[in-house]
Amino acid sequence: MHYRTDDLTTRIDEITGGRGVDLIYEPVGGDTAATALKSIARNGRIAMIGIASGAYVPLDSMGILLRNYTAVAVLATPHADPATEIAVWDRLANLAKQGAITTPVGTGYGFNEVPRMITELAAPGAGTSVVRVAPE
Repeated sequence: MHYRTDDLTTRIDEITGGRGVDLIYEPVGGDTAATALKSIARNGRIAMIGIASGAYVPLDSMGILLRNYTAVAVLATPHADPATEIAVWDRLANLAKQGAITTPVGTGYGFNEVPRMITELAAPGAGTSVVRVAPE
């Protein structure tokens, strides 16, 4: 499924038999969050962990009341507990080394290509864009 071309709400209805999802892990915000919330189940939860889109999660108090769902916001900052932050990043780096987590790489750019990369972010392709800051 591709979030830019496929209908997320329809796909979730197919997967859950129209019941909806119990938990939404929401790092994006904005339109993506609004679309995801259409599929939250009664008594579900949304964990708002970021606003990568630059827009907040549009919560509707009537929707929360009628579906009886819970919205929780979590903002983890390195200033809260630096030792924990270091431990988390170390754990993530180890998981990546072991191949337990991966990120599909889409397009690689040289450092001098950053302006072009920024322009292309308006309609990114699949995978994560990577900028090489040192020669290969």
